[in-house]
Amino acid sequence: MRKKLLFTLFMLGIYGHTMACDICGCANGNAFFGILPQSHRSFIGLRYRTAGYDSHLNSMLLKTHEFFQTTELWGRFYPFPKVQVMAFLPYQINTQTMLSTQEKTSIQGLADATVLVHYNVLNTVWDTTNRVLNHNLLVGGGLKLPLGRYRYDASSAAEVDNPNFQLGTGSTDFLLNAIYTLRYQSWGINADASYKINTSNSNQYRFGNRFSTAWSIFYTKQIGKITLMPSAGIYVEHNNLDQKQQEPNTNTGGYWCAATSGLQVFTSKFALGISHQMPLAQSLAKGELRANQRLMVQLSFLF
Repeated sequence: MRKKLLFTLFMLGIYGHTMACDICGCANGNAFFGILPQSHRSFIGLRYRTAGYDSHLNSMLLKTHEFFQTTELWGRFYPFPKVQVMAFLPYQINTQTMLSTQEKTSIQGLADATVLVHYNVLNTVWDTTNRVLNHNLLVGGGLKLPLGRYRYDASSAAEVDNPNFQLGTGSTDFLLNAIYTLRYQSWGINADASYKINTSNSNQYRFGNRFSTAWSIFYTKQIGKITLMPSAGIYVEHNNLDQKQQEPNTNTGGYWCAATSGLQVFTSKFALGISHQMPLAQSLAKGELRANQRLMVQLSFLF
């Protein structure tokens, strides 16, 4: 009887290790913009983002909680009047808690950097015509560079046994992006859409391509030398299946939809902002993964 019990526990340990390789929230998502500070000016700043996930929802033994914290240096520059360059350099702290034992695993360090170049296809703010409606359309793309450590090895117990829990993806990936803003007096609409095309890393693991879009309505209110800009909208994200050795990883992929709200405060030199995403609907990893609310705080210097 004792041998049978030990064998059962051993098999559960193997099963838990295998499942942990598949299901987990992933911090290596698209570069999320929110409503950017004043579109005609360069800026450099810091922003702090959090994201949480619950995984293995249907297993009391394997259920885990993942919490991702990202502190990011980001900026926007105009090398030419109609060309803007955006850069993101994140530092990440990932924590995973096994709920049945309260055992915690944590890793931290530089994550993957992103560089984007946009061309200003349309900007009526810059012309001399007095318009009732003003439009701004940016289109472009860029690269996600594998600066974050990726040390996943399913055969090694010394490594974090989950490809989605790494600081980076280990691959160079491509991004396509468009940002549109429509303004009428103090009101406006902001929309952005991004598509991320992933490549395979050295482990022959390829994260699924990801599409995301955000739509927001905002309002500006001038109070002395300070401008307040509250906003509300919706964010949608869809992930294709990951691939291991060119075979689909069916414990990945799905969609996530969230309501967004935020507030930005502008002065002549600084922009301070906070935004929140609350889940409305989702279906991730066949229902074994649940994404929780997300928060972002940012402070930028305008020049």
